[in-house]
Amino acid sequence: MKKLLIIAALLSFCIGAGAQEKIYEVKSGKVTMEMEMMGQAMVQDIYFDDYGAKQVTVSNFQGQKMRILVIDGSNVMVNDADKSAVRMPAMGMGSENRINWLNLDEKTIKKNKIKEAGEEVVAGKTCKKYEYKVMMMGQPISATAWVYKGITLKTSTKTDFGDMGQTATKIEEDIKVDPAMFTIPEGVKIQDMDMSMMGGGF
Repeated sequence: MKKLLIIAALLSFCIGAGAQEKIYEVKSGKVTMEMEMMGQAMVQDIYFDDYGAKQVTVSNFQGQKMRILVIDGSNVMVNDADKSAVRMPAMGMGSENRINWLNLDEKTIKKNKIKEAGEEVVAGKTCKKYEYKVMMMGQPISATAWVYKGITLKTSTKTDFGDMGQTATKIEEDIKVDPAMFTIPEGVKIQDMDMSMMGGGF
């Protein structure tokens, strides 16, 4: 369970962490993603506002919901049901690795070896397909993204955990998102995760 949630946090970070600049053409919205990892199905809802400057991922696995926020370069997994939160270090996946698909300058294209690979329809939206490289936990990995108005609607990634991917089943644009979604409730104490658990002690 914990390993799946950690991998979900890693993948949500790659899809799009919060940023200070405009990263989407859409002001606010919700993207429903589905993925399968280690034979387990997981659904994630990604909420965003202020053109992507605010973003949170809500994972639902076997009835357990977890909000994943990016705060000061770290992933914070919030369990609203038991009022707890766990902080996981970015592990080399800081904001410097986030790609702003609306502003692909030559430096970003060269650094990430980005190549356009045509167009495909995902969740009823015509997306540009990109193949690229990105750093995860200090290691370069190969990834493919299907992007609509700056929003990633599908990903395919090859990592040490195995192949991972997400596909959007629905996207809602310009909806009202509760500001509380992007915050940690008052009184919730954040605990740091023991990353030695990544070695297989789950």
